[in-house]
Amino acid sequence: MTQQPRTWHANEAELRALADGVAGPALGASVESHLMRCGACRARMNDLVDGVLLDSVWSAIRETVEAPRPSVFERLLRKFGVSAESGRLLVAVPAMRGAWLIGATAALLFAGGAALFASGFGLALFLLVAPLVPVMGVAAAYGGDADPSHELVVTTPYSAGRLLLLRTAAVLATSLPVAALVGLALPGPAWLAVAWLIPGLAFVSLSLAAAPFVGATVSSGAVAATWSAIAIAVSKIGDPMDLAGPAVQVGSLVLCAAAVTTILTHFRLFDLPRGQT
Repeated sequence: MTQQPRTWHANEAELRALADGVAGPALGASVESHLMRCGACRARMNDLVDGVLLDSVWSAIRETVEAPRPSVFERLLRKFGVSAESGRLLVAVPAMRGAWLIGATAALLFAGGAALFASGFGLALFLLVAPLVPVMGVAAAYGGDADPSHELVVTTPYSAGRLLLLRTAAVLATSLPVAALVGLALPGPAWLAVAWLIPGLAFVSLSLAAAPFVGATVSSGAVAATWSAIAIAVSKIGDPMDLAGPAVQVGSLVLCAAAVTTILTHFRLFDLPRGQT
């Protein structure tokens, strides 16, 4: 005669101990193993568990598992006080990704190398390219033509002006150090390494000031084309060092001050129809 195996079920005290989190390791493992194959005990366990707490724990687990893992750059931004939302919008910028930075660095290295080995022409090339690197970054930072996330950005309840300025700051933070390092390798006086800085900031400010009216891409392109024409003309007519001379520096300071004043006094225009930006 075959003897039927005895069926074991967890008693009320054992289930309660597990639900309250006070069951020892051995008891907890035994009861959990039993619950996996016993529907009756699982039903009894459900009555002992706080449903609200269970739902909150499950929601937290799902949120942790399903949420995209922040990149290294996002985590770094949070350490400096940037909110998670702003950080996510920042890292979506083409100018903040490797391809753009590699391209900008390559252009600067080419111009710097030319300055080392081609004297006047190379210096003119560097002084032409270096101030335009942050300008091109601004063009890539906000605009339907260059930003693949533009359609998503324009539908979010986020100030277009604030976003443009935030991304511009990020572009400057990545591009200016690279240009400065390349400039340090140039022959000539030490100040030449940063002679492009004031014109570069002036061009960025001018691009931002015009962005609400014609868009960031168009304004940046117009500024780049104008500076390129001036730099080429000065290099052909006179000395390439004139591109870093007092006249250019003073003119850039005046232009920068006027552009910043325009931005501050007309900041609300940045939040007009976003298709223009």
